[in-house]
Amino acid sequence: MDLAPLSEKNWQASWQAPWRSPKIPAKIRPSVEAMQLHRAMTHVPMIYLVAIFNLIAVMVLSAHEGVEPIYYSWMGLLAVGCIGRMVMWIRYPRDPDSLTHTKKILRNLSLLSVGIVSFLSIWSVFIITTGMFANQMFIPMSLVFGSTCIAHCLACIKKAAVTIVFVGIIPSALAMILVGEFDDMIMGWSMITIALLMIRFIIDSYNQIISGLIMRHTIWKQAHSDPLTGLANRRAMMNYLALAEQSFARNGRGFAVALIDLNRFKLVNDNLGHDIGDHLLVEVANRLKHSCTEEEIVGRLGGDEFLILMPDVSDHEQALARATAFLAGLAAPAEIDSHALTPSACVGIAVQALDGNGTEQLLKAADSALYKMKRSGKNANRSGKPVSRNIA
Repeated sequence: MDLAPLSEKNWQASWQAPWRSPKIPAKIRPSVEAMQLHRAMTHVPMIYLVAIFNLIAVMVLSAHEGVEPIYYSWMGLLAVGCIGRMVMWIRYPRDPDSLTHTKKILRNLSLLSVGIVSFLSIWSVFIITTGMFANQMFIPMSLVFGSTCIAHCLACIKKAAVTIVFVGIIPSALAMILVGEFDDMIMGWSMITIALLMIRFIIDSYNQIISGLIMRHTIWKQAHSDPLTGLANRRAMMNYLALAEQSFARNGRGFAVALIDLNRFKLVNDNLGHDIGDHLLVEVANRLKHSCTEEEIVGRLGGDEFLILMPDVSDHEQALARATAFLAGLAAPAEIDSHALTPSACVGIAVQALDGNGTEQLLKAADSALYKMKRSGKNANRSGKPVSRNIA
């Protein structure tokens, strides 16, 4: 999926619908999840630390006001559980890429946070309606501060953060409005205002994060893709080759490259015009993409030259078979602006370790094979012999 830059119209639409968030493209969803996990790993230990201190403060207040231990002793177990979870988060690897099951971790974190806040909210409503504490404002106020703190730390997980603010503040506020004195009613309405403002802040913060990721991906896409064909450009292909080299060094995963150059493309530009030539390049690019497997990567190096990275190809026989498939995909005629054109090409292949080590050596080997094939094709045409396959 290609991403277009965020236009002025899109920004105006986002201002007209402030409660809605931009749709996350499938290609950046892993980046969004990695960002959420990274922020969670940074903030969640602080959330548990705040929860521990608040639980201890409520237990001390309960004991000071003579509340029976049965009503607050469970908080000690909850505090111990928070300590264990905090230690677990601190001991997680610092690199989110090394963690697996990212979605599961984020989902469990959201469920646990919402569950704890919901339980404390129910307990707060119970305290307000029964008048168990002489200074009963301490409990809902403590829950308000705790909920806003947790929601702020989890702002990158919008649904969880909004739910925490809602269930952590609204029930206690409504209870104060319905059963409290005049001062309690005023405080309850103030709490509702705080909740609405906090929800708006969370949504705005989340929208800015997602819009930033979309913009960053768009800029990266524009810098690493060919504007005509949409294929990876030279810079992107060099990056892919560098990653393939790293994979080969780590686990010996072989790979090969195929360098493809169209035949007589200059004649098309000279005789039919550059517009027809551009359409032909787009057609060739689409056919090469269609011929590639899911793991293979095709890019345009410039002009009429294309490069295909073939992972898990470790010998010349495999590389030759794949190159044959690429050329076969180009064989059908193409109707371009009332012109019937049949693309043909020469291809040079090179296999990692067999034809060289490193990007520079591989590309030189593939270019040399491509040059030899072109020379052999010209000689064959001069001698009147047919050229069967343009493969070196």
